[in-house]
Amino acid sequence: MEKQSKNNIISHHVLLITITIISFSIASFAFCILCEINKSKIKEIRVDGDLCYLPRSKAFGYGIAALICSVIAQMGSTGFFAFCRRSTDSKSSKSYCFANILLFLSWISFLTMMILTVTATTMNQRQLYGEGWVDAKCYLVKNGIYVGSGILVLIATSSTLLSCYLELNKSRAVHAQTK
Repeated sequence: MEKQSKNNIISHHVLLITITIISFSIASFAFCILCEINKSKIKEIRVDGDLCYLPRSKAFGYGIAALICSVIAQMGSTGFFAFCRRSTDSKSSKSYCFANILLFLSWISFLTMMILTVTATTMNQRQLYGEGWVDAKCYLVKNGIYVGSGILVLIATSSTLLSCYLELNKSRAVHAQTK
């Protein structure tokens, strides 16, 4: 009876952690969509001879929020994976390898998202006359960059959570075999 109560408490914690991680991931995706909608537009560029000026857009703030949410989601899901890995008793080579591949895919997606979002977000800062973003020129973020970043956040989070659940199910299968 006590063991079943302990398993229910763990199940509730796993559910709460999963919902929290998914919430941060969806928030990051939503901020990426807001960035795409509010990014600097070509009509906002002011030109004075060879010099250009671009005001700060709302996408700058939304980009920072997207980065913060994605970092929290990635760190939380990786910590959750470590917890799941620690709680498993044996190492089944197939699921162990697949879980590691998913975790690796998660980090590649996350790092790619970070590079894209940081670069795009800095382009949405104010670009002053004679300074610009690079080489004293004004640059705009191409269409779809923020949407791609948002999709990468969802891929990163879902692949890490899937690897966590592979680990948890492996642990349950081992416990069922020993009974």
